Amino acid sequence: MPLPEHDYDWQREERYSKAELFAIIDRVAEDNFYGYSHPLGQKLLAGDMTPEQLRFLATQEYPYYASTTWWNAFKLAKSDDLEQQRLLHGPLLDELGTDLVEEEGLPAHAELFLEYCEGIGLTRKEIQNAELVPGVVLAVTELLRIARERPQFEFLACSNLVIETMRPLFYQKLLEVFAAKYRWVPRSGLRFYEVHATHDASHTSIGRKVVSSYISSKRDQDAIFSAVLRSLCLRQVMYDGIFAAINDQDRMKLKPWPNFPREPWPRPLNVEG
Repeated sequence: MPLPEHDYDWQREERYSKAELFAIIDRVAEDNFYGYSHPLGQKLLAGDMTPEQLRFLATQEYPYYASTTWWNAFKLAKSDDLEQQRLLHGPLLDELGTDLVEEEGLPAHAELFLEYCEGIGLTRKEIQNAELVPGVVLAVTELLRIARERPQFEFLACSNLVIETMRPLFYQKLLEVFAAKYRWVPRSGLRFYEVHATHDASHTSIGRKVVSSYISSKRDQDAIFSAVLRSLCLRQVMYDGIFAAINDQDRMKLKPWPNFPREPWPRPLNVEG
């Protein structure tokens, strides 16, 4: 799906004001957010997914949600000063689980997603050993690469300015759909969506605050906007692959390597000769 016309001018030399830049980013993110623009997101919100399709979607989304702790750790590790670290430690703790520091805290977000998977009838072994469509492998790998190799503010643009901006409202609507259309899914299994419907709003404001400190030059603004486009495109490709596999069970799927998407583990033994 091609991106629609937007107002960002790559040839412009003068930097945008903060308000102008964020308005452009918000518009292109809203127009191309997978949850609303992709046929799979539309099918999900319409309540038209079968139990088998919801389960398959969950197996494909798990590697994505299981990687969020690593992405947030890179945000913190690549901070430029203590103030940034203090701003970004909260979202990392949310992802790792507030039960680490609070007796009544929540488990890690990846655990909450596994809780959802179990609620829709999947075992942990099934979800953690599922074959993945190529788009999932490439999208999750690319997100890890951006988080690891690119400047921190670029990954914040990828994550906080796109997904964590759009996801709270999307998940609020999705919770309504679960209650009305997917009533067979137990409410106890929806904590993952309930948490993200509220927490991501604060993560967005943190991301904007940090990114705002890196928009003093047009060159940096170009890098920020290109990161936004990469974020939108890789998720469209990911859900293209999932949607195609839902409609054609013979589509290519791959068993990922151990410790995906990080370096393969366990490493091969050195064998002489």
